[in-house]
Amino acid sequence: MEEQLKAILGKAVELLSEAPLCDNCLGRMFALLGRGWSNRERGDSIKRVIVMALHARIREGDEEAREEFLRLVPNIGRQASTLYQELTGAVLEARPCSLCGGDLEEFIEGVARRAAEKLTRECRVRSFIVAAHVDPVLRRREEELKQRFMLRYAESIASEVKREVGKRVQASTGIPPDFDNPDAVVEVYIPAGRVELRLQPLLIRGTYWKPARRVSQSAWITAAGVKKYPFSVEEALAPLLKLYEGEELILHASGREDVDVRMLGTGRPFIVEVKKPRNRLPDPPAAEEAVNKWARGLVEVKLASEARRRDVREIKEEKSRHVKVYRALVVSSGLITRDDLKRIEEEFRDRLVRQRTPRRVRHRRPDIVRERMVYSVRTRLITPRCFEALIKCEGGLYVKELVDGDEGGTRPSFADVVKKELYCAELDVVAFEGIS
Repeated sequence: MEEQLKAILGKAVELLSEAPLCDNCLGRMFALLGRGWSNRERGDSIKRVIVMALHARIREGDEEAREEFLRLVPNIGRQASTLYQELTGAVLEARPCSLCGGDLEEFIEGVARRAAEKLTRECRVRSFIVAAHVDPVLRRREEELKQRFMLRYAESIASEVKREVGKRVQASTGIPPDFDNPDAVVEVYIPAGRVELRLQPLLIRGTYWKPARRVSQSAWITAAGVKKYPFSVEEALAPLLKLYEGEELILHASGREDVDVRMLGTGRPFIVEVKKPRNRLPDPPAAEEAVNKWARGLVEVKLASEARRRDVREIKEEKSRHVKVYRALVVSSGLITRDDLKRIEEEFRDRLVRQRTPRRVRHRRPDIVRERMVYSVRTRLITPRCFEALIKCEGGLYVKELVDGDEGGTRPSFADVVKKELYCAELDVVAFEGIS
């Protein structure tokens, strides 16, 4: 044990011989040793032991110890001030810390106080985390010190500030830290002392239904700045901005349906993102009630739970993994027989369909040929020239073009099978089914 003690004190003396260090910055060089202590306590203890050891030698008449003490005193600071005055009759003028530039404990206290004020006055959050931005010159100086003196038990000033500020903020506000998914990020700049608050986006997972037609998924603004359609699913979610006091709202959905297509049955999964929400306290049921009251008759939502950023990526990828069921109301140029409908059902049982990007969307989407599966079609004759089809197919299939053929752009099509001109008069999405 004696060897380890000499090693620790020897390193500390070498450090203080090189430069002045406050208690925190000295203690941080030995941060991994001991448990339950702050770096300030480590540094203070080490300095006191050094002063005691030198004082013992001085009392025994060791002149070299006296000279070493007088050389180290300005870099040690307050722990040596009383002995220094006793030996010299002068008041000690301690040097500022060569790393943090002052007293890191005072820095931490001030930053924590300002951070707590921001968290309680500027927003209402349930959790936070502290992020530290260290000036590159300070970071480089600290790393050089660690490498030069081979300080293998040290931690960074960023780690200490994050931990100590976080503990003080939690104690004063009662808001707990959340290292995985915080509501707010307290950004601290070292050594400037600037404190900024970054509010994390709020993500809520849900499902929407669209019982009305001519409702787009997102607000459609023309080049002239005019809304093309009177309402959208995105606009239906607008009450969330007021409820959560956010600045912007973004809808992330698992695919989209055309503006004239209703979304029925099991609904369409989505995640709504509220940017910079200053109030994180309302829960999804309260948000759901606000949306459904505002959009009654046009859009209905079910808000289930909060989501994470990775869930947004997953829900956008899900559209290619889903099986969708559509209800199409088809009108024919000629008479439709039950044999025609039987041929459609037989032809589109586990059938691969090739589709060129439809003419109606070719101006805004890449002109490519894609392949999609049609798993089954069930039909019901309504009138001699009108029938209903329930189409179970792979996500991404253009159903209107599956019906009319899009002048040969989709092969095969219902029109090809019955050798008649067909038109999809109405289309509804009635189910999402996962592919096992």
